[in-house]
Amino acid sequence: MSAPILRVARPTDNIEGLRPFHQSGLGFEEIASFRDHNGFNGVMFGHKRWPYHLEFTHHIGHSVGRAPTQDNLLVFYLPEEDAWQAAVNRMRDAGFRPVTPSLEDAHASST
Repeated sequence: MSAPILRVARPTDNIEGLRPFHQSGLGFEEIASFRDHNGFNGVMFGHKRWPYHLEFTHHIGHSVGRAPTQDNLLVFYLPEEDAWQAAVNRMRDAGFRPVTPSLEDAHASST
């Protein structure tokens, strides 16, 4: 049985503002985008051969505001130290800074 493909879709008020984080910071590719499709603009980030991608949509003429809490997260685990450090460096080089989580992740201390 092949693994299903996962799409995580989130609304946003600022698609253009997401590009630097997902492309330069996370190193994702823009795998698709659309404009005014049934009243929505959208972009999908990921890697073509990976079984998931992230989709962000904006409903034209509507506002979704900010995430309801700081715990509205997507967590990527990088168990190899070199891969983790490369990701941290890439995020810093893209202008992003680390933040302290509001809830320590039990998995983080076990890897």
